[in-house]
Amino acid sequence: FVPPSRYTAHTVVVKTEDSKTMQNGHHTLRVSNLHRVAAQPPSDNDSLSTVSYDDSNARRNKRPPRRSSAQPTRRTFGTSILMNGMFQKLLLLLIAVVLFDIVFFWDAFGDEIDSQGPEAGIHKLHDKNRIDSALQSISSKLHAINEAKVNPYNNDAGLLSDKDKILELEHEVEIWKGRYEMAVSSLHDPDILPLQNSINDEDAQVMENELSVADLQEEKKHRARNVERYGVDDHIVKILTAANVEIDEELAEQLPTWDDIVSMYGDKPIIHGLDTCQTYRDTVKPEARMLGPAGMFNTGTNLLFELMKVNCNIKEARNVPSVDPLLPIKYREPRRNGMRWQAPWGKHNPPTTHRGRNVAKAWGKGITQTDFFPVVLIKDPYSWMGSQCRHKYTAFWGHDENHCPNLIRWRVRDKDETAFVRVKYALEWAQYESLLDMWNKWYEEWDEQTFPHLTTRFEDLLFHGEEVTRAACDCVGGEFTDNFKYVEGSAKPQLTVHKGSNGLVKAMLQYGDPSKRLTGFSDRDRTYASKNMDMELMNKYAYVPPILPAS
Repeated sequence: FVPPSRYTAHTVVVKTEDSKTMQNGHHTLRVSNLHRVAAQPPSDNDSLSTVSYDDSNARRNKRPPRRSSAQPTRRTFGTSILMNGMFQKLLLLLIAVVLFDIVFFWDAFGDEIDSQGPEAGIHKLHDKNRIDSALQSISSKLHAINEAKVNPYNNDAGLLSDKDKILELEHEVEIWKGRYEMAVSSLHDPDILPLQNSINDEDAQVMENELSVADLQEEKKHRARNVERYGVDDHIVKILTAANVEIDEELAEQLPTWDDIVSMYGDKPIIHGLDTCQTYRDTVKPEARMLGPAGMFNTGTNLLFELMKVNCNIKEARNVPSVDPLLPIKYREPRRNGMRWQAPWGKHNPPTTHRGRNVAKAWGKGITQTDFFPVVLIKDPYSWMGSQCRHKYTAFWGHDENHCPNLIRWRVRDKDETAFVRVKYALEWAQYESLLDMWNKWYEEWDEQTFPHLTTRFEDLLFHGEEVTRAACDCVGGEFTDNFKYVEGSAKPQLTVHKGSNGLVKAMLQYGDPSKRLTGFSDRDRTYASKNMDMELMNKYAYVPPILPAS
């Protein structure tokens, strides 16, 4: 209650629900109305002389109570959760876990992005294929919309809506992109990167017909410029010319000799499985035939796909409809030629545990896996282990930049203890005694497969690309090109002074030089490898074991 001094001319009257007047402040009342009335003379029995609780006055005075002036009420909040010590600790723990995951996955898969080794050009194809897939998806959606049937019940069927006009314009853009690529290809200018191919074969044929005589003359001039070979062997000149790489004096000094290449890999390509080609052609209908790469990490699977898709054509596959209902594309392959990016069970996965059991996320859905013809790539185990040191993919083992492949743990000095390897495949984790044991077992498993397939060396794809791709194309009944093109589609090396240079040159410099074969191997690594190498595989693919260290 307010002090009496505040009310000199008025008194406060409280209406009570039981119609009783509160005396001496001992009753608990529920207040239902509060208002001010004129002051009444104090009575003798009123202990509160200036304040009365008059129920009758409340009834007589019907005026509504005066509202107090609106004053903003200051809310009192509790302590913020951000200031809670336990919450702060949990938040820091969560941030640490997230950072650890980011670092872990970057370390596990980031090498594909920051490729710096001789396979840099080939590994950049992963990014290229992602872009290709995105462009192909967009292009396919555009074509699917453009080719949609007009509703026969639509009165405006003969008119194009604004949306259709936009789609038609985008279709024209695709055609002009293809024309631009053809023009750049004829100019051979490395400073102008060709746009990704996302046009269909009809448009490509039109553009090829539109090439001017001047473009063809420019092509002849380009090949004529390679007449000055600076002492480079004819075999290497042929490879570089097919890849539109011009030879200058500086490049000629760095290139390996053909004798070096022959000393490491022989003078002819090695292709196993040619006896299974007829079985494949007899059991798989021409329109169902497909070909693509399989192989371990770092064995040139992307390079094989790039070469096959531009040099081989299974004409019966041209009109095979899309097999993936989730993709808005009309045909099974983007180029409609039966050439696929990988085995439908995943090109890096072991065949016994994955063929017929796993469906690859990319290029795997809707494919009858027994109709697919794999071309398996193998690489010299010593060179392959060096490649794994640069790009480990999903293989994990103890090593660092100064100790790799680290077949024998370099920190353990009193005994020879191998560094075991764990590999993540699509359906399983596998563990191997060492990187060498991984190479042995992976290709031993493929050697036991009886279904039709070819196996050839990465080095043959590099130095005998035309012969290898022609044999693979003939195997599935395809038509091989009359003008072989070595298309790698990868980034140029660091030495950009060589016009037209690309990842092919880097690979030739690495795998054609015998002195680079054992880079990173310790004497204990070499001794272990000589004792544990699968010599049957080595002999089958004509890989010559290196000489053991003197110690």
